[in-house]
Amino acid sequence: MAARRRNRVQGTAGHPGVRRRSEGPSGLRKLPPDLEELAAGRRDSLRPRRRPRGKISDTRVAGMIAGVANHEARRVYDARLERLRTAAAQDDESALQQQLAVAVLLGLWRARSITGFDGFAQDVVGIEATRARSLAELGAAARGVTLEVLPDVAVALWMRSEAALLERSPDAAVEVRVEGDRLRLSLELPLAPSWRTAEAVAAVGRAAGGLARVLTGEPPRGGR
Repeated sequence: MAARRRNRVQGTAGHPGVRRRSEGPSGLRKLPPDLEELAAGRRDSLRPRRRPRGKISDTRVAGMIAGVANHEARRVYDARLERLRTAAAQDDESALQQQLAVAVLLGLWRARSITGFDGFAQDVVGIEATRARSLAELGAAARGVTLEVLPDVAVALWMRSEAALLERSPDAAVEVRVEGDRLRLSLELPLAPSWRTAEAVAAVGRAAGGLARVLTGEPPRGGR
């Protein structure tokens, strides 16, 4: 009994009171897998950090676009479709580039249950799909953005804000950009009358507040 007690005190390898971990020397911290591969020479560079997705889990009755009431999405769709058709009728290539690029950024076709950009451009706007895609790419390049649908939260903020402006101050405009892991919201507002400018800002604030309630899971106010 006394001999077993002495052995426990002495530990292993003849070093009293010291116990070695079976997985390696004490005091060494295990590296994350990507750093371990880099240190061992199995990888030349670190994997790039994943881009934030900005997904919205909208638990309300299903809408066409996450975080956006259907009536708001349709209001934005109808206004932008009218601008596109006007630009196409006038053969205004600059306006077509701009409007088609935004249509892709917003995934605008979803507001009226259209299957994709090509169908929207060709069957609704009346522009051949390949040409429409080329024009949209030029419009995205002019904006300095990638031609792809924005993250859910950016689309929702843009469409909610634009729907509010169309109702309250149609001569104002809004744009949302994604810069790394941040959103940049830009407003173009009329200088006068001042009350209209203030009303437009308030309308965007209410739209953002509505989106905040969706993100925090609060029940919606009114129907979709």
